Amino acid sequence: MSTSQLAKSSLSNMSILLTGGSGKTAPRVAALLAADKRPFLLGSRQGPGAGLNGHPTVKFDMSDESTWTKPFENTQIKAVYMMEPRISQPWVPMNKFVDLAKERGVKRFVLCAGNSATLGQDGMGRVWEHFLESGVDFCVLRPSWFMENLIEPGLAYTIGKMNKIFTATQDGQIPFISADDIAEVAYHALTDEKSYNCDFRILGPENLTYDQIAETLSKVLGRKIDHVKLDKAGRIDGLVKAGLSEYFAGFLTNLELKASENFEKGTSDAVEKVTGHPPQSFEKFAEVNKAVWSSN
Repeated sequence: MSTSQLAKSSLSNMSILLTGGSGKTAPRVAALLAADKRPFLLGSRQGPGAGLNGHPTVKFDMSDESTWTKPFENTQIKAVYMMEPRISQPWVPMNKFVDLAKERGVKRFVLCAGNSATLGQDGMGRVWEHFLESGVDFCVLRPSWFMENLIEPGLAYTIGKMNKIFTATQDGQIPFISADDIAEVAYHALTDEKSYNCDFRILGPENLTYDQIAETLSKVLGRKIDHVKLDKAGRIDGLVKAGLSEYFAGFLTNLELKASENFEKGTSDAVEKVTGHPPQSFEKFAEVNKAVWSSN
């Protein structure tokens, strides 16, 4: 076997670390890696017991430096998938972890940021900037709002039991994207031979208002679903009564207010460019998940 073949064989036996192991995208990336028989580790704050489908899982908490070396104890990691933790100034520990991982031999980082991430600005833009300054291979994914938010317990309840969607988005248009499409782009960014070294806006095929989301759900479910448009105070109040903290209720409401001004609106061919197929439509997503919104 030649030196280049040995190097390639060695690289293929190295693992990929997926942080955010209990989130929406990391388990989906894990399933794609498992199907392709590629070694990986899920990193989760809950530790080994949190792994789904028997996926190998290690305790990892971006806010707890004592857990950062655990993935490297018995495995050589070649790439890391990073998710933003819900902590103050998350870029500070994230950049510190990038430095540690680079010292441990990690060559590539894929960051799932938000659509609002801007290079060099506080938030995931600081991590993006650090990738460039560190000279590592990277890809920054900037998805819009997840279709899967509509099957989370809160919206599953209001749609299923009340036939209503409450938001402060007014008539703002949003290119909703499926977590499956995000995960597939992440999978390619982690495993394709050549690193992309850029950012991708990961957007769905249509810019939709919540009125249009309600219309599609009405069609799929065979009953009327209404979008209830709330002002800032009304939305925060509703979220707090649903059990959210004042801080997080305000955070989510501000995202919706930005969306009401078409902040999220946009088009992108990133999913098709990277995966070879267009992103899933919301109508298809609704058909697949309609049992979640059953009124029974």
